[in-house]
Amino acid sequence: GDQVPFWLQMNQLGVFNDSDQFQQLFLLNWYGVPQKPSDDKLQFYYGANVLGRISEHSVFRFNEYWARLTYKKWYFHVGAKAEPVFADGLSLTNGNLFLSNNARPNPRIGVGTDNFKFTQNGWFSRFSFDAEYNEYLLQDKRVDDGVHLHHKRLDVHYTIAPKWVFSAGIDHWVFWGGTVPSRGNHPSFKMPGLKDYFRYILGRTGSSSAPETDQLNVEGNQLGQYLFSLQYNGMKSKLKMYYGHLWEDRSGIQFENAPDGLWGIYWKRLQPKPFLKSMVVEYVNTRDQSGMYHKYTPDPVNRPNYQIGEGRDNYFNHGLYKSGFVSYNRMMGLPLFIPQINDQGFSDGFLNTRLWGIHEGMNGWLTKQIDWKTKVTYSKHYGLYGQEYPTPKQFFSASGQIGYRKAESPFAMAMKLAWDHGAILDSGFGAELILTYQIQ
Repeated sequence: GDQVPFWLQMNQLGVFNDSDQFQQLFLLNWYGVPQKPSDDKLQFYYGANVLGRISEHSVFRFNEYWARLTYKKWYFHVGAKAEPVFADGLSLTNGNLFLSNNARPNPRIGVGTDNFKFTQNGWFSRFSFDAEYNEYLLQDKRVDDGVHLHHKRLDVHYTIAPKWVFSAGIDHWVFWGGTVPSRGNHPSFKMPGLKDYFRYILGRTGSSSAPETDQLNVEGNQLGQYLFSLQYNGMKSKLKMYYGHLWEDRSGIQFENAPDGLWGIYWKRLQPKPFLKSMVVEYVNTRDQSGMYHKYTPDPVNRPNYQIGEGRDNYFNHGLYKSGFVSYNRMMGLPLFIPQINDQGFSDGFLNTRLWGIHEGMNGWLTKQIDWKTKVTYSKHYGLYGQEYPTPKQFFSASGQIGYRKAESPFAMAMKLAWDHGAILDSGFGAELILTYQIQ
């Protein structure tokens, strides 16, 4: 076909070109960790991922390059780093609608904590916290130039019983600063920079130097999600049920788009190398978007000041930041959102933001040396409010993988097959051969 199948190119950190029919990739991963990890000592971690691709669109680049200092559950981070892989890589979203390893990571400077507790004794020791605060340096070519991306997240974990943990969190993103392109009769506009930084990160209304739309609402492109999960950690298996509710503005924050979000369940067997090792099922919906009306005047003659609607949220798009929630022309989160690429070769945002999809992934072992993995995704796409498709577009994608790894051998290999059918990507078939050699 004319495009690489969905499950050969998505959630791969953007290493594949989406249209080259034959590609050879050489990936060198290099990571450094302390010989004796300890929470009580200042320790240094680092890593790099070098990509060489031989194809019609050949490249050679660093995909990851990062360093991290840790001390007592806290860390300071610099550089571009992939997110930790969730659910053995079986998830459609990596368990997160906003950050799925679908795109090449951008460099960032940040601080955070993992499983931090204020006290180790008493009732309050049931609580632990994960938090991060990041400023991304967007290096990709975009319609909007010189833009910054702010991110912060807080998760609170509560141990209900020795094997059960409930988590609740909030995840906040803001595109800020930079120069936004002209729109219709409006010329290009340089957004306020650092002097309005606290307005951006606190979700405040825009200053007098911000565009009129930001003075009436909030400054920058603000979006985020609520995160909830319930996890069981047993002796023989573990189970995690999770839910993410996304929002673009006040209507979403107030759950007026309640049908929209990500629902998932992940189960894993802890015994060594069973036939069925783990399984993920996920459902995602983005069709509601707080309704089809946004500031609509139903009776302009008799009631010109009466307006209804907080809808048309148009997820991951924005009126000023036109390239949308992308990194190097790929959606940073849910890979079913596929950006429109303009004549200059970079993202112009999403022409299809209303969809629902269901996904299933499984893996396990056929023998002690041979493992397997499958993914199946079905979705239905509706376009945008006001720009609906004449009939919804359906999409189906499936992949299967067989791998071989001998115990204690540094060499491994795998064969992956994938097939698409539908109207979102061109229908087609693809295959991938993976050879790995590991040195410790």
